[in-house]
Order: sequence, then C-alpha cells, then structure tokens
Amino acid sequence: MSEFIQLMKDVRFRRTMRMILKFVWGFWWLGRQKHFIPRRRLEAKTKALYRKLAAYFTQTAMDMGGLIIKLGQHVSAQVDILPKEVLDELSKLQDSVAPVDFSEIKQKVESELGASISEIFAKFSETPIAAASLGQVHRATLPTGEEVAVKVMRPGVEDIIAIDWISIQVAIRLLKRLTQMRNFMDLDAVYDEFHETVMDELDYQKEGQNAEQFQMQFIHREDIVVPGIHWPYTTSKVLTMEFLEGVKINDFAQLDAWGVDRTQLAKSLMEIFIEQILIEGFFHADPHPGNVLVQPDGTIALIDYGMVGRIAEDMKAQMIALLMAVYLKDAHGAIDALTRLKFLRRNADLEVFARNLTLLFEQINGDTFDLDFVTSGDNVEELRDFLYSQPFQLPANTTFLGKAIVTLYGLCLGLDPELDLIGTAKPYVEEVMRGDLRGSAFSTVMDEGKKLLKGILPTTKKFISVVDKMDGGNLRVKLSSSFEKKLIDTQNKNTGRIIAAIIGAVFFLTAANLWNEVTHVVSYVLGTLGLLIMLGQLKSRQRRRDVRHAQQMQAMREQSRLEQKKFRSRS
Repeated sequence: MSEFIQLMKDVRFRRTMRMILKFVWGFWWLGRQKHFIPRRRLEAKTKALYRKLAAYFTQTAMDMGGLIIKLGQHVSAQVDILPKEVLDELSKLQDSVAPVDFSEIKQKVESELGASISEIFAKFSETPIAAASLGQVHRATLPTGEEVAVKVMRPGVEDIIAIDWISIQVAIRLLKRLTQMRNFMDLDAVYDEFHETVMDELDYQKEGQNAEQFQMQFIHREDIVVPGIHWPYTTSKVLTMEFLEGVKINDFAQLDAWGVDRTQLAKSLMEIFIEQILIEGFFHADPHPGNVLVQPDGTIALIDYGMVGRIAEDMKAQMIALLMAVYLKDAHGAIDALTRLKFLRRNADLEVFARNLTLLFEQINGDTFDLDFVTSGDNVEELRDFLYSQPFQLPANTTFLGKAIVTLYGLCLGLDPELDLIGTAKPYVEEVMRGDLRGSAFSTVMDEGKKLLKGILPTTKKFISVVDKMDGGNLRVKLSSSFEKKLIDTQNKNTGRIIAAIIGAVFFLTAANLWNEVTHVVSYVLGTLGLLIMLGQLKSRQRRRDVRHAQQMQAMREQSRLEQKKFRSRS
C-alpha cells in the first residue's frame, strides 16, 4: 500500500490511473444500464462510449508519449476483438512527439561514446530528422566523409518507462477483475509480448544486429537496401548507421516525378515480405511508410529494425497448410490449420464457421482469388462485419505479424490496386513446400509428384466441395419418385406418432399438476386420456414389431423352402 501511495505522488502515474479508472467506470455504468434501456439504444450508447474513450486515450497518449503510445499501437493490432469505433481512433496514433533539446542529446551521445561530438563527427545536425517516444534521429557526417543517421535514446526515458510498466500492470489487474475482457482476450499474453518487444527496442545494439541479419537475408536481391551499422559509434543507447536517401513509399507524386514503376514497386515490396515470412521466418514488424523509403531508381530502403518478429517452423508449416486448404476450397482443412495456429477463439461453433468459409471460398475462381469483393468500397464494411462476426482472434505471439501484414497490404494496394497477391506468393509457397529437396536426388520424384498432384487436385477440390455442401446442408440429391413417395409416407407416419405421444404426455402431466387445483374428476379424465394415447402408441409400436417379426419369419421360411427345393433338384 505504501508503494502505491508513493507512486501516486508521480504526476505521470496519476494521469494514467485517472484514464484507467475512467475506462472502468464507463464500462461498469454501461453494464448497469443494459437492464433498463432498449437494445438499439444500448448499442448506440456502446458505440458512442467506445469512440469517446478511444479518443480520450489517443489524446492522452499523444500528450504523454513513452510506452502509452506504444501500447495503443500494439493493442490496435488486435483487430479480432476491437470494435471499428476504437480502431478508427487508435489509427490516429503516431509515434511522433516533440523533440528533446539538442543540449540533452549532445550530453547523451558524449556520455555513451566517451568523447565530444566534435571529436567523433565532422558534422552533427542539431535538428532531428525524426523524433519518437523512445528516441530521435539526427543526421551527421563521420570524419571519413560518410553520411550517417544517429539514433539517440531520449534522456530520462528509462524512468518514464519504469513508471509506465507499473501503470500497465495495474491496468491489467483492474481490467481482469472489473470487466469481462479477460473472457475473450489473454491480457497476460499480450502484455508479455509487448514487454519483450519494447525491451528489444530499448537495446540499440540488438537493433543493429537485426539490421545485419536482414542485410544477409536480402543479399541476393538488388531491389532492396538495408543500412549498414557503424559499430565503433554504437552502444545500447546510441545507434550509428548508414544514411539512406529516399521518400516515403506513399509519396506518389514524387514517385511519379521520378518515373518509378509503382506496379513493379508493389510487387517487389510484397515479394520482400513474403520471403521474410514464409522463407526466413524473420520479418520487419513495423513497415509503416516512414520506415519504407524509395530511392530515385526505385530501390526500396527498409529502415528501423527495433521491432521485428519471428515465426517458428511449425507455424510456417501450418501457414502453408492453410494456403493449400484455401486452394482446395477445403473449409475443414482451413479450420484445422487455423486451430493449430490458434487463430480461432475458444468455444467457437466450427460447423457454422465451416459453412461461412465455404461461402467465402466460392469467391475463388479457378486458381485465382477475386479480391475485388474485398477491396471495393461497397464491400469493405460488409467484409469487416463478416470478420468480426467470425470466431477469429490474433494469438498473442502473432500480433505483430497481423499488424505487419495489414500495413503491408495497405501500402501495396495504394501502389497497385490490381496487385496479383496469389500470383506473387505462389513461387515462395512452392519453394517452402520443396524445402531441402531442391537440387537433390529427390527432385525428379518431386517433379513427378507435382504432375500427379495437378491431376488429382481438381478432383480432390470437387470431392471436398461435395463433402462441405453435405455438412452445410446445401447438397441437393435427385431421388426416384417411388422412393421419394415411400420416404415421405414413412416420415409422415413417424411425425404423427411423435405428435400423438407428446399430446398424451402433456395431458398426463397437466392432470398431475391440476390434482390440487381443480376437482379430481378433471384430473382423472385428462390423466386417463393421456395414458390411453400413450398406451395406444406403445401398443401400435408392439403391433408393428409383431408384423415385422412375422414378415421376417415368413421370409426365413420361404428362404428355407427354396433351399430345400434346390437341394432336391440337385439330388
């Protein structure tokens, strides 16, 4: 308790607690009102509350900086559970704050590198080219004449982050205790991933190592460049890297002025990230326009490697299985892969979801996926509503993957609205499926297997489609008229018997309930009538059994008579 009182003396902690309590009170009061107001009005008030609180959080985060901005950006990637009203507000969050005074930056650089700025750099611009919540970047020149970008941790940010971590932990405890959010979002897992990512961002040496790993990853490509790291001028709080010229990838006017082929640029960007995700399993987790630059010749300059993600081998295997299921229009195969990837919520109605997926797969024509229905203005909101109505979730360990994919797809569509996503991904999917067999003695077997699959897959697709239609109740079968008439007659008889039995049971139970309410004569009459009806059904059932038994015995006697006749004729 004394520790909490001590924390309340901190202005930043008090402001964060005030914001959290405002959230808790808002949702608690809304929960109380649901018993007294109409459903439509409750829905309207809920949306208004979402929008109001999200706007309040966004403004507070922009004012405070630190981890609050990072938290908002991280949570906004949880597209599976956040309402549209919240996403619209959180999308306004930009990790851009007022820069720190140069005198503080100068002192930080000199204390980290152990010498004065004038001794280390030939030039050092006092005006930052970028300022974020954790650090800011200045342009400088080394004594050798090389142009560099120097990323410096904001002085005092460690103390701010220490307070923010405590605030976030308190917020999670309150949300788990006072709201229903714990039922559909693993707050502890989200916190763990967020904590791990931010701690990596606070170590600039780790960021430098990430950059060098990406350099090796893209060494075979000429359409991307990664800044080199100058290790003699780098510590955990100061990162000195090669300065790369370029404009933001969404600066379409400048790209057109340079004559950059935007269609090819979109294809290259998509290939780069598909390769990161499917081949390497190591990807840039924050590809916003400020981190994806384009040079005059169309080369992509990818910068800022503080936020990266990794994909385990088993997860890559399930992603390939999911892609194969989509190709085969196999709803149950897709659900199995999604389940293994933990992309489906607990207690999901998988049969209903399978029917919805089957309908969605109807948009796949041949081997291509028609994205027009996704990207056209008339269908975007409808698709979004569909996704929210389905049992999707982003597992805590894939939040950054989902965020990166959504951001990347938006950039590529801006460059080329007609980008062939399936065609671009296909070679990389095939490479993953070949794996280590490429170039080995098994390549011939693989080629033969591919030819065989080409013949089998279309039939498999049809078979799976029929099974899914059977599961979904959408398969129509033409029956012969005689069989259909017999089926209908049998169904009508069974239905009549069931109804009669129900009526008898109702009469009998009503008689029992009215025994002390009305004269016993009424109860006797109703009870007797109910018993007679039910006994009549039992007697009828026994009569049918006797008839079937007699028919079976007659058939057996007839069979025996025929066998004896055959035996005599052979004798």
